[in-house]
Amino acid sequence: MKRTILLFLLILSLVLAGCANSAQNPSGAPEPAEPDSGQSVYEYGEPNIIASNEGYLYCYLLYPKTGNTDIDKTIYDWAYSVYTDAQEELALLYEEDTALEGEINLQYNAYLVRDAYVGIEELGFYSHSHMAHPTNFVKIFNIDLTTQTLIENDKILDAAREADVLALLRGKILERYPDMTANVEEMDGEWLENIVLNHDGIDVVLERGEHLPSAFGLLTFSLPYTELGAAFILSPASAETPITQTASFEAVLSETTTPPPAEPAPETQLALPPLLMQDGFDPDKPIIALTFDDGPSKVTPRILDLLGQYGARATFCVVGNRVNSYPDIVRRVVAEGSELIGHSWDHKQLTKLSADGIQAELVKTKDVIYETAGVSPLLYRPPYGAVNNSVKTVSASLGLSIINWSIDTKDWKSRNAESVYQAVMSQAADGGIILCHDLYGSTADAMERVIPELIARGYQLVTVSELLSASGAPIEAGTVYYKR
Repeated sequence: MKRTILLFLLILSLVLAGCANSAQNPSGAPEPAEPDSGQSVYEYGEPNIIASNEGYLYCYLLYPKTGNTDIDKTIYDWAYSVYTDAQEELALLYEEDTALEGEINLQYNAYLVRDAYVGIEELGFYSHSHMAHPTNFVKIFNIDLTTQTLIENDKILDAAREADVLALLRGKILERYPDMTANVEEMDGEWLENIVLNHDGIDVVLERGEHLPSAFGLLTFSLPYTELGAAFILSPASAETPITQTASFEAVLSETTTPPPAEPAPETQLALPPLLMQDGFDPDKPIIALTFDDGPSKVTPRILDLLGQYGARATFCVVGNRVNSYPDIVRRVVAEGSELIGHSWDHKQLTKLSADGIQAELVKTKDVIYETAGVSPLLYRPPYGAVNNSVKTVSASLGLSIINWSIDTKDWKSRNAESVYQAVMSQAADGGIILCHDLYGSTADAMERVIPELIARGYQLVTVSELLSASGAPIEAGTVYYKR
């Protein structure tokens, strides 16, 4: 009898738990593992990164550098605190479980609005093996380019018209999710905590599970300036007319001529001796492959210039959601004879994803490369070099081979041209694949010495595909390659 009662109570608890989950997730959709970052937008500033693939924390945090010292410090301090908080938590957990692994991933969008403002949204997730679901995070930075200051929300929206803004947001939510009437009955200013300036309106970002069911993930709703009317009170410091219902945001900003801060002058390149290679290569002579991850970026053309001057080639492993921000650079890689391959869509650790998640990361990246540059790569590099049987199986099904490396410059860690140079030259070997990143000016500085010296030592600088094909053996889908 006692066992029967215990069994009944156990079944009842499971049923109640299921009901609770249904209440939080009325759509019945599975909880998303991570937010889909979509296409990244980099209309202002330069991408910077805090990265690590060592130890128990895989870290890839992108943030913009605007050129304003105070603003850049504020953004960096926030991004670094995200990293250190995760690191400190994992260090404690690692003491109890040495098999622990964590991942933190941060992407951003930077919108340049009529040359008067910049809206920056940082979107990311944090997870580790003790968590049931990842934690998502959002941080917004809105900048007035006229005054070079960050803008607080109370300078963007009129607090006295908060009810009007919430009513507009409520309508946008119900357009998308008609069944959410009960969820949006009681709304307050916390719904407007994350607002970012965009071209045609403000975007309201709702964190996953904060106000709406977790199953919906991270959500963005656009409130057009024309519909906000007098509730939108921000105007450029140089504008004489405040924004009203009859004076639209676009009209006021069109009168503003204040330009954004000037781009820094390009660094002077050293004169390089004409040690040009031939267009082809001899597979019987030493060959080596330079590879550059995490681009494209504004550093990439410097490296392409060097490759062109020396008649050399390299392989650029691009992050898919960055491609549309630098289409001309991506096309230039292919036009000048170097190789373009994928590096996932948004640098998630593939070994932590489902088979469908892995496939989406790889296919979306391959598709955007084809749409932009007209090539369909059969190779890719996994983020952090992380591979397991699931990654190999999905890759094989897609006809993709996996490229890792034999020489790691750790340029993401040192940010020092001399260190990168020494790492390459001390480990260079025939058939080697060298890992670099085309996000850092220090890496481009190093290449000014690395490329001519490798050639002077007799190496032919080729693409990874050329390097692997030189062995005469077929390049097999689903196989991981570290060198020739």
